[in-house]
Amino acid sequence: MEEQTINLTETILNSINEIFSQMFSSIDNNIYTILDDIVFINPDMLSSSTFKNLFGSPTDSGILLICNSLVLGFIIYYATNYLISHLTYSRIDTPKQFIFKSIIFIAIMNSSLWVCEQIINIISLINISISDVCNNLFHNNISFSNFIDSINKTIYISNTTFNVFSFDGLIKSFTSFGLISLVFTYSLRYIMVQIFVLISPFAFLSLITNSSEWFFRIWLKSFISLLLIQILISLILLLSFTIDINQNTTISKLLFIGIIYALIRANIYMKELFGGISTTVNANLSDFAGKKL
Repeated sequence: MEEQTINLTETILNSINEIFSQMFSSIDNNIYTILDDIVFINPDMLSSSTFKNLFGSPTDSGILLICNSLVLGFIIYYATNYLISHLTYSRIDTPKQFIFKSIIFIAIMNSSLWVCEQIINIISLINISISDVCNNLFHNNISFSNFIDSINKTIYISNTTFNVFSFDGLIKSFTSFGLISLVFTYSLRYIMVQIFVLISPFAFLSLITNSSEWFFRIWLKSFISLLLIQILISLILLLSFTIDINQNTTISKLLFIGIIYALIRANIYMKELFGGISTTVNANLSDFAGKKL
């Protein structure tokens, strides 16, 4: 009877280990390509014809059509304030200043998609430079696929040796579920970057008057903060290559957990450093609200 109980327990444990082993292998094989695409963004994300039509290409359609229609509203708003300023003696831009700013920022507004593409391209080039440094030092490119390969070399997984109830099994469980969290977090970031590109014409249009330029400052800080996250991620992944995976020690395994946790918290750290918004999936709704500078 006791022997049958032991055999039944071993069968259950082996089944559980096999299920988790297959699940973690599936996560590794499918998630890293997704992460590389949604984390390390480049101007190609704005190249789809659908996105350009929504944005406004040509300028008499989409978002740009709305912004160009708002120009008349800004002119009426300025004219009203200019007349009132003669009664209240408040300081306001002269008509020459307003006309000059309008010409400049309306032109930039209609070219805002190109401006955003160049900003994203600059950040992408910095990522490529960091990857080149990694390639020269460690003969490896910065990517989640290489990072996951390093984890699997440290924590070997197979149906016959993997034990979810062991120390290595717990570490692998944390890293795999951490990668799933990264997918949700940086998928949200990918969408938010596109949204900030879509509202960029409104941001540049707001520079026409002093009373609305605060919107541009909030937009710029949030947009740049979202893009800078991938530079911080590149540096974290670069640091992961300094871990000696050949030793297969407890400290190296714990360091990999630290790397995963740092990747999960990267957008929060960037928000605390530069402001902007947080895209952590468990963030409170209040974290998404911008603050007036």
